[in-house]
Amino acid sequence: MKQWMVIATAVLIWFPAWAATDLVDGVAAIVNDKVITYSEVRQYVQPAVLQLRRDFSGDALMEKVRAAQLDALNNLIDRALIIHEYNTKGYTLPDNIVDTQIDEIIATDFSGDRVAFVKTLQAENITLSQYRDRLRERIIIQAMRNRKMNQDVVISPYRLEKYYQENLADFTVEDQIKLRMIFIKKSAPATPAAGEEEAAPPADPQRALATEILQKLNEKDSFESLARVYSTGREAKDGGDWGWIGRNILSKQLDEVAFNLRAGEHSQLIETPEGYYLLFVEDVKPTHTKPLAEVRDNIEKLLLQQQRTKMQDEWVKNLRTKAYIRLY
Repeated sequence: MKQWMVIATAVLIWFPAWAATDLVDGVAAIVNDKVITYSEVRQYVQPAVLQLRRDFSGDALMEKVRAAQLDALNNLIDRALIIHEYNTKGYTLPDNIVDTQIDEIIATDFSGDRVAFVKTLQAENITLSQYRDRLRERIIIQAMRNRKMNQDVVISPYRLEKYYQENLADFTVEDQIKLRMIFIKKSAPATPAAGEEEAAPPADPQRALATEILQKLNEKDSFESLARVYSTGREAKDGGDWGWIGRNILSKQLDEVAFNLRAGEHSQLIETPEGYYLLFVEDVKPTHTKPLAEVRDNIEKLLLQQQRTKMQDEWVKNLRTKAYIRLY
């Protein structure tokens, strides 16, 4: 078994070398028999650096870029370790898997235009052979990770119950109402003709319409039917149906009215700068905590994911303990 060995210079020393655009390429790390170059690290971290430059500047930018570069190097080391494990175990990957993946990429991202695909690679100074090798590595790494992730894991009832009790706030549902809404848009204000004095605005006929609808509601007409006929809101075709909503979805003015209605009640006319509203609450769900039986499956999926991620991290950590790693 090879001894794990790490020899590293300070991040502050090797950061400027990575950042320099005129730097002759060199060795950033050796992992077993794999050499990781500065250019590989720069290429791997480039998308993150571009985003950081949009969000930060000065010393803060330098610090964030250093951290991103270190993360990139560690990720490349992990990738090299996984590829080494794949080769050591004697696994094989049929070539047609890579070819099939390339065909799918061309079909999806380039509308089936292989020439456009090749030209894109050329613009990025990547040969088709290099692209195939990189894609093959990605497939291998994903397959190896999936192999570890898909190992049988059992979550005990005790762990489920413990997680539920420790995270009750996550399963608490605030007040909800099942809402329908009628919206009548205000009429556009009349523009006085040239030379005419500006008179007091006439009564809005749309308000009269909204008042008439309210009267029909008071006479027990169907809110849903009236919404389909009269509402100018986007939900009119669905009878004004907003489904179940929580607080702060509507404007403050509408929210206060809606959450003071009881199940089966409609509001009075609500006037806003844009128009007139009528609200109807079909049902109410007070604040409550979902029972464990309702959320058990979701908790189990979450704990399974956490456990499998932990197993994968421990697997990579174990690969590091068996490897020769040298940083420059």
